[in-house]
Amino acid sequence: MGDLNLVWEWNTPDEMQIQLAGTQPRAEYLQDRVDRANWMADRLRITPDSSIFEIGSGEGIMADVLAPRVRRMLCTDVSRSFLHKARVTCQEHANVDYHHIDNDFLATLPSAEFDGGFSLNVFIHLNVFEFFHYFRQIARILRPGGHFGVNFLDIGASTRSFFHFYAERYLTANPVEFKGFLSFHGIDVIASIAVEAGLTPMLDEFVNENGVCYLILRRDEEPAS
Repeated sequence: MGDLNLVWEWNTPDEMQIQLAGTQPRAEYLQDRVDRANWMADRLRITPDSSIFEIGSGEGIMADVLAPRVRRMLCTDVSRSFLHKARVTCQEHANVDYHHIDNDFLATLPSAEFDGGFSLNVFIHLNVFEFFHYFRQIARILRPGGHFGVNFLDIGASTRSFFHFYAERYLTANPVEFKGFLSFHGIDVIASIAVEAGLTPMLDEFVNENGVCYLILRRDEEPAS
């Protein structure tokens, strides 16, 4: 797993941008991150006393937007190069901390430590087993009543072409390359996995934008010991 996560390391700004947004223009990408950060803040019910975390913080754009609105912001990532870039982006915020995810799905973070968390454009690459392991740890580190926001992909009008693109690449891909592929799941599967992991899907807030899905999960009970 560690070697496979090398797919998320980069050396130049151009490589970084491709990792983050493919061919999307940078100005458009940056505005989208700001808009999504504000969208997510509303759904996580954050307050100035909130302690929140992000899985896959990338270059730290969303953390930079949200840090002034919370007590504590934790950036986590499997990529050391992205985590370093997030430190640079958020260097003016004394309330931002950083955590490298070393194939442990956040298992080393303290239990019941956070009021909320989110991850955008990360779980779109994960298989169902990775969803489950992350969801279990998210349920553990959230306080009761805490919320977690995530997006994932189903096959729809805006994602079908990506499915076929990666289906063709799959025929010749090596394991490291495959780790960066897009992955596709239906809401029934993801909601079921969330429940098994100890999270409640808030299906009344579920959004499917032609195959790009946004789901809010809630930690209702005390995490299991």
